[in-house]
Amino acid sequence: MRLRFSPLSILILFFAGSALTGCAKVSVSPQPAERPDPASEYRVIETEKFIPAWVEVCDFGFSDSSIAENRDPLTRAENLLRKSSAQDRDTNIARGVAAAVSIATVKKLDRAGLPTVRIPYDDTVLYPGNNLLVTGRLLHVDEGNRFTRIGVGLGAGASTLDTEVHVYRVSQGERAEVLSFTTHADSGKMPGLAESLPLGVFLIGPITAFTMVEDSASTGQRIYSSEVDYLAAETGDQIARYISQYSAEELWITPENAKSPNLVAPPANG
Repeated sequence: MRLRFSPLSILILFFAGSALTGCAKVSVSPQPAERPDPASEYRVIETEKFIPAWVEVCDFGFSDSSIAENRDPLTRAENLLRKSSAQDRDTNIARGVAAAVSIATVKKLDRAGLPTVRIPYDDTVLYPGNNLLVTGRLLHVDEGNRFTRIGVGLGAGASTLDTEVHVYRVSQGERAEVLSFTTHADSGKMPGLAESLPLGVFLIGPITAFTMVEDSASTGQRIYSSEVDYLAAETGDQIARYISQYSAEELWITPENAKSPNLVAPPANG
């Protein structure tokens, strides 16, 4: 059976997909790293000159209060029928985001020439030896409002993801921080359907208009309903880029393998 799409449905699918690939913004803000104490961390200081055997990326921690679930009307209605609690759903969202960040970071660091492994949230066993340890936490995960994001756009209902990242050199039970930074990702300000479709489309009734937006998110581009996962993957890419630059400076990899992150200055204190 041949699928047939109307010009309107094609336009809706285009906006649902292009909002992911065209307008997401991800940045890295360097922070001061805590310098090691020579009196108590002399072993790890001596190890810094050598290439780490492994880079270990731990799934980031989080608190339930830092998670905001998708707030579109359909999702809220579905939640009334679900047996899971809001806390359970928030935990699942956070664990999925943390895993996506780790997987993307591992993949990109491997490509840069650094042997890298993921340590899942439920695994506390680290590799022995002289390694680089990447840890952090999810500061804020907001799935936004899918209906508003697609229908209105221009930043309304945007998804956002903020993280705090710490990178340590680990040797013989000692650790010393070598990098500290934060990341910010959001879905940008892509124009919504209201900015691009004839006015009559949104005058045909709220139920019909809502169904059109939901169809664009579910049948055409399902990934749009979990845009925060896309932001997590892009965050992992920026984390890997920043670490790759540091690794090139330490002569662990060639400069050609290092990628430039999108750096922004941290806000001034006060």
